[in-house]
Amino acid sequence: MIISERIFHVLEEKNISQKDFSVKTGIAQSTISDWKRKRTNPSADRILKICEVLKVTPYELLSE
Repeated sequence: MIISERIFHVLEEKNISQKDFSVKTGIAQSTISDWKRKRTNPSADRILKICEVLKVTPYELLSE
């Protein structure tokens, strides 16, 4: 599973919409949609903010 897939898995588990995730992280909804649609990953500088919002550790997000 790639990082973006894990992000969407956690979003689903925690019942967080892409819109809410966008607002809380400051990441554009279009960027988040690209991760899902194009199966790309967020840039490294965004990982800590993503982990903070999702309440997961970087290890949990980055490891398989």
